[in-house]
Amino acid sequence: MHNLTERDGLFTVREPAWHGLGQVLTEYPTREEAQKIAHNWEPIREPVYRKGLAIGSYEEIPDQVLQARSDDGFPLGVVNKSLETVSNGEMYDIAEAIQGEAKHSVMYETGGSLLGGRKVWLLIRLAQPLMVKGDPHGATIAYYALQNSHDGTGSFRGQGTTVRIVCDNTSRAADLDASVRGTEFVFRHTSGVHERIEQAKSALAGWRNSLQVWKETNERLLQMDVEDWQVTDFIERFVPMPPPHLSSSRVEGNVNEARGTLRTILGGKTCEGIAFTAYGLVQAAVEYHQHYRKAQSVESRFKRAYLDKSRIITDAVELAEEVSVR
Repeated sequence: MHNLTERDGLFTVREPAWHGLGQVLTEYPTREEAQKIAHNWEPIREPVYRKGLAIGSYEEIPDQVLQARSDDGFPLGVVNKSLETVSNGEMYDIAEAIQGEAKHSVMYETGGSLLGGRKVWLLIRLAQPLMVKGDPHGATIAYYALQNSHDGTGSFRGQGTTVRIVCDNTSRAADLDASVRGTEFVFRHTSGVHERIEQAKSALAGWRNSLQVWKETNERLLQMDVEDWQVTDFIERFVPMPPPHLSSSRVEGNVNEARGTLRTILGGKTCEGIAFTAYGLVQAAVEYHQHYRKAQSVESRFKRAYLDKSRIITDAVELAEEVSVR
């Protein structure tokens, strides 16, 4: 589900979203252009009432307020009165501050709202793509996402991610991606945007450090050459055959098919120049898991690849390192 309604604005740069909604821009927008398309309103607070004891009377609930849109009054959610709201405008202030570059130089990759404005996000593309030295396909575009919930169901958070957010599914995928990588920073509910900006700068610094660790790990794996027998060892252990007394001809056929698919991936275009390295083994394992492993439907494949927590990358790295030193 993309969860984009008629009230929600969305922009993407150059590449359209999978659902075909939103405005596709040919160049990166300015803050003013992005905000006009995606967030041309603010969350405002209104009192919440309940019926009183006397007929026809109402009394205000003292510790609750309604968050609503400033443009059309659409209700977003009832929240605790003590919750410090991060406005849409403040989200852009933080995006500009953490980029740390000249004014109007922030590359807003995507931005929008979901469920009528209950959830909002900005996705920033960093000026320098992350490179894995030695991998002909190793240019990785690194994003920093700011996500917020105006209905009280989620916190305001900054995330280092490789997920391009264009819908609710990819918003959740970015949450999981950042959580698994340890690159998510949840902002404290403070009343000052300047304090949030300092928090964001600290979060971004930690994220860049984590990306550097990721880069160094991949470059180390690229230096580990493997021979054909080690490739076979990796494949057979990554897709193990169950014991004979627990197996059947159908199960054995599925295992052999999966192993053959891994071989095909390693011999294909995506693994050109890296196939006989520990890094190539890991990349093939991840590609198999996300795109080739059998799934009941396209939706379940997407969920397994991007929304469910998985040790697939960690296990593949550990196994590739183990077979490469034998």
